[in-house]
Amino acid sequence: MDDNASLLHTLALGFRAYGFEVATASHGIDALMQFKAYDGNFSAILTDTDMPEMNGPALIKHLRALDYRGQVLVMSGHWTASSHLAYQEVVVTGFLQKPFEIGMVATLLMQAHRNDA
Repeated sequence: MDDNASLLHTLALGFRAYGFEVATASHGIDALMQFKAYDGNFSAILTDTDMPEMNGPALIKHLRALDYRGQVLVMSGHWTASSHLAYQEVVVTGFLQKPFEIGMVATLLMQAHRNDA
């Protein structure tokens, strides 16, 4: 999920190239609607931290309240100590600094998925 349409498109293409099924959302409310439409059937969620309508921490709180137990990766182009503090109360798998290599993240997700299976 990202509010930058070109980045969202690039990420979707990249993860699909690694064999992932991808659903995209441009903001947190859209992501919650997608989550519910797919009955929460996601093994991982990649979200930006700063977005309109609902930011990353709020989205993750909602997902966890809906009993989502999968991986959550949070990305940002400008991490600060205070932005990390916003995630203290939610379970997050990891943080990504933009730009990042899709292949590296895809490999980590595939490894984690195999470990969970």
